[in-house]
Amino acid sequence: MSFARAVFWNTIIQTIGRGVSTALGLVVLAVMTRALGPDGFGGFSIVIAFLQFFGIIVDFGLTLTANRMLGEAKEKQDDEHLMSNLMTMRFLSALVFLGLAPIITASFFPYSVAIKQGIIIGALSFLAIIMTQTLVPVLQKNLRMGRVVVAELVGRLVLLVGVGLAAWFKLGMLWFVAVVVVGSLVNYFCLKLLARPFVRLGWSFDFNLWRKIIVTSWPIGISIIFNLVYLKADMIILSVLRPAAEIGFYGAAYRVLDILTGLATMFMGLVLPAMTAAWIATDREKFRRLFQGSFDVMTFVALPVILFGVLLGRPLMILVAGSDFAMAGDILAILIIAMGAVFFSTLFGHIVVVLNKQKPMIWGYAITAVLSLAAYAILIPRFGIWGAAWGTVFSEALIVVITSVVVVKTSRMAPSLRNFGKTLLSIFVAGVIVLFSRDASWILAGIFGIISYITLLCLTQAVTKETVKEILKLKT
Repeated sequence: MSFARAVFWNTIIQTIGRGVSTALGLVVLAVMTRALGPDGFGGFSIVIAFLQFFGIIVDFGLTLTANRMLGEAKEKQDDEHLMSNLMTMRFLSALVFLGLAPIITASFFPYSVAIKQGIIIGALSFLAIIMTQTLVPVLQKNLRMGRVVVAELVGRLVLLVGVGLAAWFKLGMLWFVAVVVVGSLVNYFCLKLLARPFVRLGWSFDFNLWRKIIVTSWPIGISIIFNLVYLKADMIILSVLRPAAEIGFYGAAYRVLDILTGLATMFMGLVLPAMTAAWIATDREKFRRLFQGSFDVMTFVALPVILFGVLLGRPLMILVAGSDFAMAGDILAILIIAMGAVFFSTLFGHIVVVLNKQKPMIWGYAITAVLSLAAYAILIPRFGIWGAAWGTVFSEALIVVITSVVVVKTSRMAPSLRNFGKTLLSIFVAGVIVLFSRDASWILAGIFGIISYITLLCLTQAVTKETVKEILKLKT
């Protein structure tokens, strides 16, 4: 199979797989929210948010560093040596930081016994997730992301069955956390088996390579720590100041965002190696095409997601989580704006790594962290989840501005807004159609909106045959 054909099928498989995985994730959310209710799901959300805080610290930029260093590696032996050392580093750091999570919660946070127990149990899930992420960059490089999709779908199916059984037997929140652990472990072991033809990882302690990895990743790692402040501080502050039911509403809306924003990360994970290679080879034309194509893809996806989330947030959330979570729909209508910003911050954030400008970006992430923390401290005590939602919109919009400035200034390239303007016009007209038809049937309004949006993209020539071909081949 030719390289171009491999890229094409890799993209198609991963897109379909991600769509199925997203659907399964929404079904899992639907079962959990109905089984646990706002109070129980609020406790579950606190457990996941707290562990995510420590899980992101463990990553310390190693995933992006692996993508970049694999782009420079030439031989399979180099890949295995690099990834074995990364696996060892991540495993040891995970033991330290995920081990600290229960100690810190027990010592400094006024959580219930059930939540503290949930954090202890759930730590194993995040250990499995971290080990899974170690394998993904190699399969990205070898254009075998279909195997990642298969492993993820198997894990999601196990999770769905487990959640269904826990709901059927009316088990408590801790059982749902335990099921998440099982699903994550299945995902990891399945991917490890599927990745064997391409990489065999073992424990490796090449401290010279460790030093090189740390030198490369520490600016990203420091930036990630600042990112944590504006990404997770809202939930941590809410968990201390607001009742569990309110956190359940916010957590349900946020969970929808977590599921959807994985699309942006997946896409940039595919593009990053090719973009890195083009920049290192000083092939500026190829880099420009990759940059523009990625920007257009983010635009085509982000704008309709924002539109439908704002106009149809409440009925969508009732459909997903149940009538008890109607308020979560109003929160989703706000948070979906932040999710649109996340698509573009993911794009520019990955390109910052390609351009090797992680160090200058530390100041940008630090400024965003300080201002976001100030916003949360002011808004959450006064407005609760509404303040947290608008604080999230502010922080995500700010980081888009900062990362885009760094990328444009460094690369001396700015994406063309020609297609952006056409897409904006198309989504405006589609929005009017949805607005005036949603009272009759919000589902039909959504369908009409999607059809009109796609039709207008073609009529305005925001999307042409050439555009589709460019998007499909941009990863080459």
